[in-house]
Amino acid sequence: MHRLFKLLIPQILVLCFVLETSGQNSFYAEDRLFTTRPSETDHLTEIERFGPVGLSIELHQPAFVMKIGSVEAGSPADQTGQLKAGQIIETINRQPLRNIDPRIQLGNIITEAEAGNGVITLAVRNEGDSMTRNVVVRIPTLGRYSDTWPLNCAKSDHIVRGLADWAAKQGPQISYDGGLRMLFLLSTGEDQDLRVVRDWVAQLAQETANQDSLSSNNWHTGYSGIPIAEYYIRTGDTTALPLIQKLVSSAERNYMPGGWSTRTRGNFRYGRINAAGVHVTTFLLLAAECGAELDPHIKEAALRQFTRFAGRGNVPYGDHLPENGYTDNGKNGALAFTMQAANAVSRGGEQSVYARARDASAIRGFYSTHWMLHGHTGGGLGEIWRGAGMGLMHDK
Repeated sequence: MHRLFKLLIPQILVLCFVLETSGQNSFYAEDRLFTTRPSETDHLTEIERFGPVGLSIELHQPAFVMKIGSVEAGSPADQTGQLKAGQIIETINRQPLRNIDPRIQLGNIITEAEAGNGVITLAVRNEGDSMTRNVVVRIPTLGRYSDTWPLNCAKSDHIVRGLADWAAKQGPQISYDGGLRMLFLLSTGEDQDLRVVRDWVAQLAQETANQDSLSSNNWHTGYSGIPIAEYYIRTGDTTALPLIQKLVSSAERNYMPGGWSTRTRGNFRYGRINAAGVHVTTFLLLAAECGAELDPHIKEAALRQFTRFAGRGNVPYGDHLPENGYTDNGKNGALAFTMQAANAVSRGGEQSVYARARDASAIRGFYSTHWMLHGHTGGGLGEIWRGAGMGLMHDK
């Protein structure tokens, strides 16, 4: 019994600490949802965009004084002609910033306004001025989310259509962002978006006709290669094949044992960066399905490396063993797609090691749902791949 008590001492001390600190006063009355949230002690925290309103908001001490950081040109906020940087925001729709993560509170305000009359009222005053005046900003009304959102939901459909129309205006790029935009347009299922991707592929093929490879950045190679290969598999448009082959050359040129670094092969500052390499591996598997010529040793070595991570914890950031805990930053959801691509190429069916690895990775990503916006990049990668990875298990 004495030995058991000694083993339990660390756990008892942690429990006592939690019980003692949980009763302390805090600005936040609700549990944390995002991995990071505005600090109650930092001098300044910025919320970069208050959605369709078109403002950035600065949070100052004491926690939290709100100020307008900037006003986007042409936005609903700008169209009022009454809002400018530096103004203090007392309330938004009569709500002071209090108790919960302000991003959640601001998001709820937008959701209610979109479901109602689109009115968002900001009570503002100039610094040093005691007089507060109400400024009405009108944002587009989109209705309410359905109980089955995003399925059978008119508001969700409207949001998807708006994002697709915006993405189509950005033009094609061999880049991280360009690849995500192309992948999104392929995902809508709309013929008009597929035509946009077809035009982009043709434009990229023409612009890069005299290049041997397309990217020295492994993030760009993976994120651009996946949608271009998906486009070819869907349509059979041979215009895409030279692009796929050149991106294969980029991937092989930058390969380092077991994976890829963040950018070129010579960039050993960070060693392997699996958050980038997992997408390059997925691309190579898709490229093989497209009939591209590639080094089978590189493809198989990378696949072997990443398969080892499935079901053994989180995909590590770099040259490390699998990580514990329930954070993700998209790597597990992304690995689910790598395993799905490997399963498709191997024709192994649902009993194959790759199908089981896909499911393990998708569920591992799902476990991180409570810890959103994780990562030094500011988050977002987890949100891109987590839900999509779970979608691979829809039938199960």
